[in-house]
Amino acid sequence: RARVVAITLQVFLASEPWFVTMEGEILKNTSGYLRFRPLAAFDLGTASEIETASYPADEAAAPEQLQYRHSRAPELFYGVYDEGTLVGFVVGTATRGSLVEETMSTHEPGGDSVCIHSVVVAPSRRREGIARAMVKAYIDALVADVTRCGAVRRLLLLCHTPLLGFYVQCGFHLIGPSKVVHGAEPWFDMELDVAARRKFDFLQADGFTSVAFAGNPAAVLFTHRGGDEEWMQAVALENNLSETAYLERRAQEGVEEGPAAWDIRWFTPGGEVALCGHATLCSAHALWDTGRVSRDRSIAFHTREAGTLKCEAMDDWIRMDFPAAAPVPSNEQDTKVSLSAALGVEPATVLYLGKGPEVTPDWLLVVTPEAFEQVKPDPSKLSQIRLDRGVIVTCQGAVSATGSRVLQGRPAEGFDFSSRFFASIIPGLEDPVTGSAHCLLVPFWSARLGKKHLCALQASPRGGILRCHQEGERVIIEGQAVSVISGRMTA
Repeated sequence: RARVVAITLQVFLASEPWFVTMEGEILKNTSGYLRFRPLAAFDLGTASEIETASYPADEAAAPEQLQYRHSRAPELFYGVYDEGTLVGFVVGTATRGSLVEETMSTHEPGGDSVCIHSVVVAPSRRREGIARAMVKAYIDALVADVTRCGAVRRLLLLCHTPLLGFYVQCGFHLIGPSKVVHGAEPWFDMELDVAARRKFDFLQADGFTSVAFAGNPAAVLFTHRGGDEEWMQAVALENNLSETAYLERRAQEGVEEGPAAWDIRWFTPGGEVALCGHATLCSAHALWDTGRVSRDRSIAFHTREAGTLKCEAMDDWIRMDFPAAAPVPSNEQDTKVSLSAALGVEPATVLYLGKGPEVTPDWLLVVTPEAFEQVKPDPSKLSQIRLDRGVIVTCQGAVSATGSRVLQGRPAEGFDFSSRFFASIIPGLEDPVTGSAHCLLVPFWSARLGKKHLCALQASPRGGILRCHQEGERVIIEGQAVSVISGRMTA
């Protein structure tokens, strides 16, 4: 039975309440950190002491019962630790039936209901708000653990009258008086819908801009749904944005410092891509903005082909660490002529032609500022050119006629170079802002201008602003992002 001794509403109205960051299962308040993780077997003795100190003798679970629950269902037994010392725990077992005395005493693997038996905090740590944060972290852990707890549809518990408000605050709803009779006081059944919690949250953000409806939009979903590529592609097609990013938190057992580790994949309406800058920027923003990662912690995105991408929050900017991909010069005159015709510029205005490596295999055309201002892509001509990904057109400085929304009417001043990105697979041909293209652009312009730190404008109608520099084999790209839409996927 789930009973929290000496917990009242005053606990979660404490002046410094603990809260769940959802990042690595850390509980935090202004005085420090607590760690929420699966309870270790060697802590069962301490758990038994906390249990005994918390409940009357006829209600407390015996050491053998705790041992049974831990051995049969370790995925349902979590503890809260303060510098390695157990200060509280939550434990449950699964069942295929309703919450009655019999189902509370055994564990049925694959059961669709989890009966919570104990929610306890050490006497010396009560009235700090730990219990509520612990219950919420427990809910989040079971919702996220689709591998071991995928069959679970609901959480069930019993409580006495004084704790009804507490569990409502934690997300449970009251079913009614329980049929279980144990002791003099009546019990009440409570339930939380895990299936509803697994409806996938998403956030849509605009990247490389500080104002909404500029920059490049990307949708961010916080799941790979078990690597279901067909589903990920269908959602990307439904979103019809240039990119939809899918994130999956990596297991970091016992890791409390260093970057938060997440797997990332990017899908366009036309298929998966190896690297996407603006969707990575929006993904980092989404993790911090939704509290899944605390803003004072960096994020390491693990990719399938582009290595590890590190992101850090720097005031209102996000710093991304990407691989440098210097372009290789090309003397293919036919390609130069066909690309010039497709972009509406004269071949004589092309000052350089090059191509990026495998991860960013884009053609790069450097043109005069006058030619850049006249760029007008021809869809039919562009579709006839074999592009491994896309084509970047760039010039030094920023043209005066640029009317990108990101500038908010300001003149295009202070930029070291401008660029635009086109590909026949992109709706409307043009990508509003292409962070990954700057893996090529930064090495090129840094060498060309003899400057390490560069300010870049992607001069699409929406527009984007990037601060960049190269560090050895890496390119540092900084941008801003703003949340535009948040919601829940139901399919």
